[in-house]
Amino acid sequence: MGPVFSVVFQIHSIVGEMILPLVIVAMAIYLVVTYRPNAPRSPLTRVFPVLVDLQAGLGIIFWIFLLFNTSGAAQARYLSFPFILHPLIGILAAGLAHMAVGGRNPLRGLGRWAPLASLSVLLVLVVSNVLIGVRT
Repeated sequence: MGPVFSVVFQIHSIVGEMILPLVIVAMAIYLVVTYRPNAPRSPLTRVFPVLVDLQAGLGIIFWIFLLFNTSGAAQARYLSFPFILHPLIGILAAGLAHMAVGGRNPLRGLGRWAPLASLSVLLVLVVSNVLIGVRT
């Protein structure tokens, strides 16, 4: 690949695989610990889904970059099962992050446990997405 691939890969590796996941996990733990039902949303609560959006966006940009800069078997691998689940789960995780800290949380009937349950589902999605990305 060329120097452009190297730069895009480094951005994905450093920001998308090291920095953002650490910040997202730390913020998720903070949000679960400080959750109060019916309290106004804090600035950190508003930033959390944006961080997950950035994570998913970086992954999708890298995936599209790979699609346009590969051919043959390599390109087919990025479009085949199970790797095709990688960008789809990223989009699903971003949507769930918005719902988990917003008023439309599908698990809000759980009361105090709603954010923990929502963020646990998000964690399962993220871990499964990492495993898909690493194994393929």
